[in-house]
Amino acid sequence: MAQEDSNKDFSLITVAILPCQKKPEKKAELKESRIANWIFSTEQYAIKNLSFKRPAYWTSHFALCSHHSVFITSIKTNEVRKIVNGISCHQDETNLFKVWNLKCDVICMDLHEVLIFISGSCSRDTSVLVVVLETSEVYIIISLSTGHDTQVIYVDPTTGSLCYGGKIGHDLFNSEEEALHHVTNGSKLLCKSTIYARALLGYAALGSFGLLLVATRLSMTIPNLPGGGCVYTVTESQWIKIQLQNPQPQGRWEPANIQQLAELDIDGKHYFCETKDITRPFPSRMAFQTPDDEFVWNGWFSKPFKDIGLPKHCVILLQGFAECRNIGGTGQQGGTVALIARRSRLHPGTRYLARGLNACSSTGNEVECEQLVWRAGQNVSFSSYIWRRGTIPIWWGAELKLAVEAEIYVSGQDPYKGSSRYYERLSRRYGAQSSELTVVKQKKTPLVPIVCINLLRYGEGKSETILVKHFKDSLKYIRSTGKLPHTWIQLINYDWHASVKSKGEQQTIEELWKRLKAPTMTIGFCEGNYFPSWQQLKECKGLVVRNDDFEGGFCLTSLQNGVIRFNCADSLDRTNAASFFGALQVFVEQCRRLGISLDRDAVYGFPSMNRYADFGNYGGSTDTLPPGWEERFDSVTGKPYYIDHNTRTTTWEPPRQDKPWKRFDMSFDQFKSSTMLTPINQLADLFLLAGDIHATLYTGSKAMHSQILNIFSDEGGKFSKFSAAQNVKITLQRRYQNVLVDSSRQKQLEMFLGLRLFKHLPSTPIHPLKVGIITTFRVLPETNSDIHYYRILLEEFFPQVCPPAADVVEMFIYLQEPSHVCQLLLTVSHGEEDASYPSTVDVRTGCSLDSLKLVLEV
Repeated sequence: MAQEDSNKDFSLITVAILPCQKKPEKKAELKESRIANWIFSTEQYAIKNLSFKRPAYWTSHFALCSHHSVFITSIKTNEVRKIVNGISCHQDETNLFKVWNLKCDVICMDLHEVLIFISGSCSRDTSVLVVVLETSEVYIIISLSTGHDTQVIYVDPTTGSLCYGGKIGHDLFNSEEEALHHVTNGSKLLCKSTIYARALLGYAALGSFGLLLVATRLSMTIPNLPGGGCVYTVTESQWIKIQLQNPQPQGRWEPANIQQLAELDIDGKHYFCETKDITRPFPSRMAFQTPDDEFVWNGWFSKPFKDIGLPKHCVILLQGFAECRNIGGTGQQGGTVALIARRSRLHPGTRYLARGLNACSSTGNEVECEQLVWRAGQNVSFSSYIWRRGTIPIWWGAELKLAVEAEIYVSGQDPYKGSSRYYERLSRRYGAQSSELTVVKQKKTPLVPIVCINLLRYGEGKSETILVKHFKDSLKYIRSTGKLPHTWIQLINYDWHASVKSKGEQQTIEELWKRLKAPTMTIGFCEGNYFPSWQQLKECKGLVVRNDDFEGGFCLTSLQNGVIRFNCADSLDRTNAASFFGALQVFVEQCRRLGISLDRDAVYGFPSMNRYADFGNYGGSTDTLPPGWEERFDSVTGKPYYIDHNTRTTTWEPPRQDKPWKRFDMSFDQFKSSTMLTPINQLADLFLLAGDIHATLYTGSKAMHSQILNIFSDEGGKFSKFSAAQNVKITLQRRYQNVLVDSSRQKQLEMFLGLRLFKHLPSTPIHPLKVGIITTFRVLPETNSDIHYYRILLEEFFPQVCPPAADVVEMFIYLQEPSHVCQLLLTVSHGEEDASYPSTVDVRTGCSLDSLKLVLEV
């Protein structure tokens, strides 16, 4: 279940004082510490405020401090004393280091004392504080969980630009408290309002307003990924509108569009990770600050933070679903299964406005899904399975009509344009020899299978038949071009609704498994282990994945080669159901290879055939023995014998190994009777939640025909009683959304992504106006003329000071190249008295001084 993140504030500030047993031989020893400079620049405040009494009988000791607690450790007595608000308790020192993953660095200071600084993974939570002063000035105070300091970002009240210089004591501080004290000058009375948040999601200056989006509440939906890292889902967000003092002229419809943008629903549908790249299949070898742009939904909204040199302060926001469940097997150690669904932003939009391909060669409602299973331990074993879902990759659409079903049409001009590029993108991403990982010792380049499971109706008279025909023709066209020599695309048509109607749900599932067996076994899934130390990685046999975001690395023992793609008309209800039953077979096999047995009865043995022999041996397991077994050879006879480390017994008989993928050959009843159903229903629960998220984002309503996902539950029959009425209700909701609301939702998405701003927010520049900081003033010369008329020619930005006697000032701004002037910012400060300001301002533009025309009169 999702876990509500605790509001801990544990900032690791550490220092220790020990008696020095040895005089430093050289002063150079002091310079050898890699963190010496960092210590004195960021921890000085903590050291100054740390005090404790050193017991004389201790030979050495150190202290670990946080905002709320102090740890005092005696190395001699091997105990830790924790003092929190005057309450003492004891715990073993070794456990403390194990839990918090602490590391020590020693610096010799003089003959009597040694400083030990301890660093570890026990860091504070990210904190965001938006402060609005009585002067209407706005400050964003942010403390990252990955840092030890606090930054203050100032919102320029005129242009709305974000300002940050990185100057200590000005906008860089040791703590949030220190930063707030500086901003408010030590008086909370100066604050008009304060908003506490957990993450920055984006900001944009839009005409009269600066629009700031923050997450005020998060849920740890995947608390601990293999190798570390937490995935947060935004459960509550807030749009903060900042009124600017010198707004640009806007079209009369723009304020309404800005208000619509501020009503975009973020909660429950977006997630992020602060320390790991989750925009790529797990595990990613790329740093989290270099994400795959296809799945980043706040790229435009986060740009202002990148422009001021703070790219990490705005999270990388993904749209979709990310959640996990703990699972258990028969007498085995349990594990965790996570479902991560990344929605592509390349063709954003609603049901009838984003279908098929677009100019980016991407389809509407395109989602990459990942099923991650792992077992916790010192060396974490894991496996990952990827599949795709989306609308048919050709140019098509549907004309919505009020009275009847929408009429499907296929573009009459080049309907397959971009199709090959779409499959090429999939081939690069899911091929075993992708740019992400390098496969060694391969004699030939394997083909990358892309298997399309088409669930559309194709019976006579069905409206979706035209799509089935063009889908098939598009693949023939792609093969004829020869552009994808290393990619093998297969289309499997399976009319889901017709099968359910004629054969029932159980037999429909069995038929689906028969079609999925061969491609699923061939494509396989990624397997590996996480090792916390580099030494262990050196000894592993496999592909090593490392980056600076985590300690240690991953050793991959097998790779997924290719991908299965599911689709129906909208990539919603049928797609979610079929992908669940396909992923279910993989889930059971993932658990088996991790030693999490889901068997409830005796092992079934069934013959199987694999018709896919030309795609490499990526999907198959190299295991020959069950988990916990070891094969050795007798030193005298040379005969093999087998050790069962689970029961600590030895036998000459080879153990019976579970057959890989055995449940593909089972009937539905055999599957249900031989399998533990609790983990299956937990996985179904994840798919139900994910299906509702995708349906809500695409249609504005929950998923339909979802009762089939509860087929393994004892209460599955109860859901079917209400399914028909529920489906009718959802159908009416979708029609209402499609007719009356979709255009508004489409506009919201485009504005959030920074698309088509020329239409929705034409006054918003692509590159906002930058205003320099005035440091030097040029004084205009006095004149003896009675007219007191001044002319200034400006070829670059430079502030001017007018004499008191000036009646009229003309300022000429020379542009070095032809351009269209869309912005002009003129800042006029009053003179000695507040009343001394220009009474009128005229603006003229033209190609020469003789052809200037009046364009603005204020």
